[in-house]
Amino acid sequence: MEKEIYEKLNRVRKLMCEEDLEAILLTSTPNFFWITGGKNGFVDKATQDAAVKVLITADKAYVICNSSERYRVMEEELTDESFTLIDFLWHEDEAEVLRPYLEGKRVGSDSGIYGTEKIGDKIQKLRYVLTDEEEARMRKIGPECAQILEDCVREIHPGETELEAAGRVTGRLVAKGYQVPVCLVASDERMYKYRHPLPTEKKIEKYAMIAICGQKYGLTISISRIISFGPVPEEIQKKYEALLKIDAAYIVHTLPGVLSKDVLEKGYEAYKEQGYEQDFHLHHQGGALGYLTRDYCTNERTEEVVYAHQGYSWNPTIAGVKLEDTYIIQETGQEIVSDTGNWVYREITVDGRTIRRPDIWIQEVK
Repeated sequence: MEKEIYEKLNRVRKLMCEEDLEAILLTSTPNFFWITGGKNGFVDKATQDAAVKVLITADKAYVICNSSERYRVMEEELTDESFTLIDFLWHEDEAEVLRPYLEGKRVGSDSGIYGTEKIGDKIQKLRYVLTDEEEARMRKIGPECAQILEDCVREIHPGETELEAAGRVTGRLVAKGYQVPVCLVASDERMYKYRHPLPTEKKIEKYAMIAICGQKYGLTISISRIISFGPVPEEIQKKYEALLKIDAAYIVHTLPGVLSKDVLEKGYEAYKEQGYEQDFHLHHQGGALGYLTRDYCTNERTEEVVYAHQGYSWNPTIAGVKLEDTYIIQETGQEIVSDTGNWVYREITVDGRTIRRPDIWIQEVK
C-alpha cells in the first residue's frame, strides 16, 4: 500500500473511533480523488457523486464498482491492490449488494446514502492538511496550470470574443489532463459590472481578464490574470495599486493557527485603508481550497483555523480588477505555487514582509 493512502486510511479510521463508527462510506468525487491519491472516479461532471464508492472498515478498504466502471477503474486507476473490489452488474441494486457490509452496523458517510450517518463536514476536514505527496502534486500543477493561463491571456487579441478566449484556455487545460470547473472571462465595461463574469459573445476591445479553477489529480489551482491593450487606464491603475496591497495583506496574514475570519478582518481593514470598503461587500474573498474550488469561503462567522500544509486562495476584487493565486501555507509563511516567474510582477510590502505579486500585462497595440 502506498504511504499516502496508508496515511489517509489512518485519518479515516481515527475519525471512525472518535465517532464510534464501524465503517465510513465515501461517495463523492472529491473524496474519491483524495482517498486514492488523485485517481479518477467520475464520469458525469455535472454531479459531485463519484461513479465509484469507497468503503473503509477497521481492517479493510473496499472499492465499489458496477460493471460499467470496474474494468477501467481496476486496470487504469487502482492498480496497487490498496483496495478490495466489490463489484456488481450495472442493473443490479447497489443497496442490496452493500447490505451485508452495512446492515446492523453504525456507518458514517459523506452523503447519508443507504441510511448511513451523514458526517460529510467531518470527512472534509480530513482533507485539509495536505500530505507530502499532495504538496508535490500541487507544486507540479501550480506552475503548469498558471503557465497555460498566462500564455492564453497574452494571446488574447482585440476583436475576438470572450467565449473564444475561454475556449482557448479551457481546451489547452483539458489537453493537459485538467478539469475546468470555473472559467470566467470579462472585458472592458463587463469587468466593472460583474464579479463572476461568465464569458459571452462580446468582442474584446481594450482590456480583459481570465479567472480559472483548474483541477488535476483532483487538486485545485485558482488564478486570475489581466491584460491591457495599450496603457492601463488611470482609474484601473489606481484600483489595481490598491488591490495589490489588499491582496498582499490577505496572503502575509494567512498563517498556521490563525482563525480564517481573522485573516478576513485584515483584508477588510486593508480595503478600508485603501478607500474601497464597499467593494469588500460585493464579492466573496476566497479561503481554503484543495479538492473543491473552495473548501469554504471565509466570512465573519467562519470558525475554521488555518493549518500548516493547507491550500489557500484569496481572491479580492475592486470593480474592474481582481487578484488571485494559489498557495500552500507552510509553518513560516506561504508558498505561492501558481507563480511561474514568466509574468510581470510587482514587489509589495505589507507589515514588514515583501512578496511578489502579478501586475497587469500590457500588450502593445499594432
